[in-house]
Amino acid sequence: MISNGYNPDAYLMTKILMLYARSGCLDDLCYARKLFEEMPERNLTAWNTMILAYARVDDYMEVLRLYGRMRGSGNFSDKFTFPSVIKACIAMEDMGGVRQLQSSVVKAGLNCNLFVGGALVDGYARFGWMDDAVTSLDEIEGTSVVTWNAVIAGYVKILSWEEAWGIFDRMLKIGVCPDNFTFASALRVCGALRSRDGGKQVHSKLIACGFKGDTFVGNSLIDMYAKCGDEESCLKVFDEMGERNQVTWNSIISAEAQFGHFNDALVLFLRMQESGYKSNRFNLGSILMASAGLADIGKGRELHGHLVRNLLDSDIILGSALVDMYSKCGMVEEAHQVFRSLLERNEVSYNALLAGYVQEGKVEEALELYHDMQSEDGIQPDQFTFTTLLTLCANQGNDNQGRQIHAHLIRANITKNIIVETELVHMYSECGRLNYAKEIFNRMAERNAYSWNSMIEGYQQNGETQEALRLFKQMQLNGIKPDCFSLSSMLSSCVSLSDSQKGRELHNFIVRNTMEEEGILQVVLVDMYAKCGSMDYAWKVYDQTIKKDVILNNVMVSAFVNSGRANDAKNLFDQMEQRNTASWNSILAGYANKGLKKESFNHFLEMLESDIEYDVLTMVTIVNLCSSLPALEHGDQLHSLIIKKGFVNCSVVLETALVDMYSKCGAITKARTVFDNMNGKNIVSWNAMISGMYPNEVTFLAILSACSHTGLVEEGLRIFTSMQEDYNIEAKTEHYTCMVDLLGRAGRLEDAKEFVEKMPIEPEVSTWGALLGACRVHKDMDMGRLAAQRLFELDPQNPGPYVIMSNIYAAAGRWKEVEDIRQMMKMKGVKKDPGVSWIEINSEIQIFHAGSKTHPKTEEIYNNLRHLTLQSKGLGYIPDTSFILQNVKDIKEEEEEEYLLQHSERLALSLGLISLPEKSTIRVFKNLRICGDCHTATKDTNRFHHFENGKCSCGDYW
Repeated sequence: MISNGYNPDAYLMTKILMLYARSGCLDDLCYARKLFEEMPERNLTAWNTMILAYARVDDYMEVLRLYGRMRGSGNFSDKFTFPSVIKACIAMEDMGGVRQLQSSVVKAGLNCNLFVGGALVDGYARFGWMDDAVTSLDEIEGTSVVTWNAVIAGYVKILSWEEAWGIFDRMLKIGVCPDNFTFASALRVCGALRSRDGGKQVHSKLIACGFKGDTFVGNSLIDMYAKCGDEESCLKVFDEMGERNQVTWNSIISAEAQFGHFNDALVLFLRMQESGYKSNRFNLGSILMASAGLADIGKGRELHGHLVRNLLDSDIILGSALVDMYSKCGMVEEAHQVFRSLLERNEVSYNALLAGYVQEGKVEEALELYHDMQSEDGIQPDQFTFTTLLTLCANQGNDNQGRQIHAHLIRANITKNIIVETELVHMYSECGRLNYAKEIFNRMAERNAYSWNSMIEGYQQNGETQEALRLFKQMQLNGIKPDCFSLSSMLSSCVSLSDSQKGRELHNFIVRNTMEEEGILQVVLVDMYAKCGSMDYAWKVYDQTIKKDVILNNVMVSAFVNSGRANDAKNLFDQMEQRNTASWNSILAGYANKGLKKESFNHFLEMLESDIEYDVLTMVTIVNLCSSLPALEHGDQLHSLIIKKGFVNCSVVLETALVDMYSKCGAITKARTVFDNMNGKNIVSWNAMISGMYPNEVTFLAILSACSHTGLVEEGLRIFTSMQEDYNIEAKTEHYTCMVDLLGRAGRLEDAKEFVEKMPIEPEVSTWGALLGACRVHKDMDMGRLAAQRLFELDPQNPGPYVIMSNIYAAAGRWKEVEDIRQMMKMKGVKKDPGVSWIEINSEIQIFHAGSKTHPKTEEIYNNLRHLTLQSKGLGYIPDTSFILQNVKDIKEEEEEEYLLQHSERLALSLGLISLPEKSTIRVFKNLRICGDCHTATKDTNRFHHFENGKCSCGDYW
């Protein structure tokens, strides 16, 4: 045309311009621009053509330049101009430009135009000016799903979920047909609101609209159901999807990890790879979460190696996931190494390592990391940081540190946050600072179920059970429905009150609200009924539970044990398909509590043979059993197991049990060695060694007992007074009993009697028993009769007082009264506990009763005793026949002495002498007090006597 000398007019030039500008080729666009600049006259169409062409290639700066030139040339914008220019302002984040354009649009009367108004809606929505976006939407004539989507997306962007749902609902009501983007956004809103019902409505609507097979929508459905906790629907959507993509696999793997089904997440990850999809930073993050949840350090390290090989270990998201994985697996040193190797760190990586330190109780490391976080540029502690630190303070019971963290929260202006406020309530409650917890709780502008639960649990744990019940009712009045946690606290309160009736009311509430299948509630219900003494109800709840896991089984076994039904516990234990250490420990405790010592040891041996991992609680139970026997050889073997297992210096309770065991077995040197090597000693540990530290009531009880057994009367009286006046410790029955025993043993029977009569609390069986025991030692028949009469009234089925009074009469030769006592016992059905002594020979317990003649070495035992008696007489020993508590007045002196030889402790001692190597320590144990003649001859499990070089550790004051 040009070569032929034809000069086209403006109309034709514009058509040629449009041809080049719309071709999509940059060279053609450059030529179009050349033609545009050469045009002697440019009309509105030419300007719009070039503006649209540059908008299509995202050259928004040039769009704005051309628009400025157009306005300067006197051309007015139209419905084709504004959308491209508004889009350019949005891309350039020119919020002021959009405002100016709106004014021009309104002046041009184009705000009602679907495309121009839609562009304005999109602009305002992208900038978060949602009121303007909705106003512009309302001004548009006609409907466009794209415009409605822009408003929904705008609300989603600023997390205004309720408003986004409102726009979606309004859109449906006026008949706008949603597209796949609309449904995906609506599903995201439902997931954020945890609105499963809303999600179900959207799901039904999208099926009706024909989007069931849309992969984009299907992925959003999986994510929504995952966030709403509906695993069944989540998996159903996944299984029914005809076509899946990488996002689909990432979503379902992430969902299973969120549900805590970590094995299923790993299986899906393998299926994804078999389907030809590759691992990426999103699914690898989920798999690291699964490894952490399973505490599968092997899988975690395998993934770590994969990340290193693919140069992904420094990625901030995956690196943080690695830190989290190692932390949750208890490998905080490895977590720290990964953390230090990250090229970039954020709040997530800091919080992951901090949580690891808190989980392991590493207080100093956690606080140091917190200070490092504060000093790093661009990173500020967030609500998760503070809630983790508050958890640390709660776990440690450290309210001082907690108050410091609280101060930091105030300075950081994060206190008006429901999660933080709730964690503060929890921390102060755990630290016993209920006044602080209540103050924070009362001023909370908003409370969720966790907030109420924390306050209720705080009252319950701190013994304010009635207040916990009141708050539980108040929570319901405030519209918060009780969940399994608040109900668990309430059921625990019923245990504290021994109120099974209230427990049944709560049980009915649980049934009415179909919550009975929640595992934790079944466990707590069984425990509540059992501890309230309603074993029939406990069994009924257990028996009606369809899915019985190992925790529920353990609780039922423990319930049987604590109610003295060891056989039922063992039967249930034998039926359990799965057992853990707690299961074995429950049976062990049951046997130990019932005094079934042989069965306890056999059960422990079976536990070892079954390769069951024993724990500290196991060892505490079995060590305490050795204390009660006592059985030193077994105790030594257990101590070796404790050392091999690495339990040394990890439990003050276990080490205290060892101290107690060695003390009661007479191995004082070993007891002191264990005691001295303890890293931490509490008041119980010191009490076990009868030593210092700030004393409590148990310490004073031990000291007063020591004074009683060593004759330190004045010292004991002074200490008793000091306990009350200097240490403000209120004397209890046990302390008064000790004082009666102290005075009685010293022969100050009248003082002892006066002490009993002036006690500010009612004397108990033990108090009168101490006075009666002193009357036996000092042969005071009249006062003994008074004490015995009170004991017959207080504890008529206890054989002890009858036996002691009978012995007092026997020692005085009052055989008629002895017979009267025996007849009284017979009439009341009271049976005397037979005296028994035992000795451990070659790891076997040899038991003797008075006059026993069943032992294979009986003849040798008695001959050895006769020989020893002759030798002892030569050294000055004179048999005290007053300890023959039978009417033997018509028998000869030699026969009287033969009676003394038949005492069970002498028989056990004789066996030790003839069976153990020379210079061995002989340990004889006895269930009753040793008789005076036997003590003189050799020198009670009631007291430990250490004989060496003819002297007894009691100093003959016992």
